Amino acid sequence: MTEAHNRVNSPRTKRAALAATSLLAAGTLLGTFAATDAAAAAPAPTSGKASAKAAGNASGKGAGNNTGKPAAKAVPFTAASVTAGSTVGTLKVSWASSATHVSVYAGATADAQRTLVGSGAGTATLTVSGAHGNWVRLVPSTGAPLTLTIRDLDLASDPNLRDAGGYRTTDGHWVKMGAVYRSAALSLTPADAVVVNTFGITLDADLRTPDEVTAAADVVPIGAAWEELNISGTQGTGLPSGIDTEAAAEKMMQDGEVSMASSLNARTDFGKLLTQIAGSKGATLYHCSAGKDRTGWASALLLSLLGVSKSTVTEDYLLSNTYSFGSAATQSALKSIYDATYQAAIAKGATSADATAAAQNEEAVYTAFMKVETSYLDAGLDYVTAHFGTVENYATTPLAHGGLGLTRKNLTALRTRMLTS
Repeated sequence: MTEAHNRVNSPRTKRAALAATSLLAAGTLLGTFAATDAAAAAPAPTSGKASAKAAGNASGKGAGNNTGKPAAKAVPFTAASVTAGSTVGTLKVSWASSATHVSVYAGATADAQRTLVGSGAGTATLTVSGAHGNWVRLVPSTGAPLTLTIRDLDLASDPNLRDAGGYRTTDGHWVKMGAVYRSAALSLTPADAVVVNTFGITLDADLRTPDEVTAAADVVPIGAAWEELNISGTQGTGLPSGIDTEAAAEKMMQDGEVSMASSLNARTDFGKLLTQIAGSKGATLYHCSAGKDRTGWASALLLSLLGVSKSTVTEDYLLSNTYSFGSAATQSALKSIYDATYQAAIAKGATSADATAAAQNEEAVYTAFMKVETSYLDAGLDYVTAHFGTVENYATTPLAHGGLGLTRKNLTALRTRMLTS
């Protein structure tokens, strides 16, 4: 299965060419995977006994302490978030906890939040000043504090650039913020580059193909090393051909997710990415073109291995519909596709009703490519569950046997790096 054939070569040349240009402008390419590689890599499903053992490894022994260290003072927050306030220069801070009182401190960095900006009950929502910075430390009357910041960076040139952390795990840890970022291709404006340069990124992991990189090279953050992790394992870019219905487009996207879970090239590079995150001294940023498919699978793997629930992993995956699909660039591309299809049909003598129907169908097809759906992610996760029982077992299975090739030491390092103590 290829995720990016050349739709431009279809008979609908004029209409498809404009659609292709629009889609490329929106950066919504998945990459290409070899079906033979996926088929060869697919192991036999695990037995019930093996699956049960894998589940036990993930949720039994050590479930209360993913880092393998003695349990520290627990973080009492069951929910917490920081978003931009409705008034410019303010932050909306929400939390739920078992504490009786929570003090809110703010600062400009992940390491320093020294200014008291508010306080409240154990569960509350406050609007506080953002003048001291967007990093917030919630200090409960009992238990360990929690440090968070705004997830979405609201960058005009990269609307899907966001912090990958800030989620609670099923055993009560929290995924640290400021350690890993996910994004679309780093085609940053000078103003947005200034913002990204403050994140302390030391690795820019580019998940795109060489042709995608050539078409839109990264604006690499200052102090970061750029590394190519060609998840697709191919040279070029392209667009799907022969996909003429929304259902067919959705099926192609689901198959693409399975390919990312099963192909040797993808597994090798996703394993390398997770290992590098585990050993990083600075922040890591990984991205593909739109920051939703290859990047979305990378985040799903990372969060799952850290112990975040599947429902939360899915919520994070679907945020690309807000930040990428909902962006002005993507919506403009869809309008161009609709208009070009309509005009091409009229030029061939179609009635207005038939031209409208054709345009609506083409828009639906491309919407399936440009969005993410729960069914896309589930296709990859269901493959992992069917063959390995758990994401952890999949991650620690050798590459030769269909896994990511991580070691238990890699997992411990990843959790120590990414989770609250």
